Amino acid sequence: MRGMNATPPPRHIPPSGPGLPAGPAYPAAPAPQGPAPGILGNRGLRLLALLIDQVLALVVLFLVTVGIGRFVTLGDSKEDSPFYLGALVALALLFLYSPLLTARCGGTPGKLLCGLSVVRLADGGPLPYGTALGRHLAHLGMRLVPVLCLLDPLACCWDRTLRRCLHDKVAGSLVIRRSMRPAPAPAPVTRPAGS
Repeated sequence: MRGMNATPPPRHIPPSGPGLPAGPAYPAAPAPQGPAPGILGNRGLRLLALLIDQVLALVVLFLVTVGIGRFVTLGDSKEDSPFYLGALVALALLFLYSPLLTARCGGTPGKLLCGLSVVRLADGGPLPYGTALGRHLAHLGMRLVPVLCLLDPLACCWDRTLRRCLHDKVAGSLVIRRSMRPAPAPAPVTRPAGS
C-alpha cells in the first residue's frame, strides 16, 4: 500500500546535441482534423442552394428551347432541329453551369446566394475545372442509381465532422460558408498630441 500515493518517476528525456536527434521526448498531440463547425456549410442551406440551381437551370433550358423553337418555326421547317438544339444546350449546361462556375467563382449561383463555397479538402483552395466537373458528374450519376440517390445527401447527415456528401468525398471537396462582404479594416489608433 506504500506505493499507491507515490508519484511515478519522471520519464527520461534524451539529450540533444551534435549527432543526436533533437525533438520532444513525447509525441505531440494530433492536430484536430477539419475546419471548425461554424465554417462548414449548413445542410439546410445546401439543400436550398440545390433547389435554386435546379430552378435556374430549368428556366434557362426552357427559355433557350422555346427561343430555338420560335426561331426554327419562323423558317417554316418541319425538322427536329429544336429538339437537337435543346439537347445541345442541355449538354452545354451539364458541362458549363455547375463545373465552370464552381471552378471560377467558388460555387453555383444557388450556393453563392446561400453564402456557401466549394473548396478542396486538402488545402481549402478553389477546385480546378476537372475536379469540379468530376464532382458534378458524380452528383448526377448518383441521382440515376436508386439507392445512391438517397445515400448521397444522407451521407452529409452522417458525416458529423465535415458534412460531406458522397459526391464531395469522390471529388475531395468540402462545402464551407463564405463571407458575403469582406471584414472592415480596423480603425487606426491615434494618440492626442502632447501625450
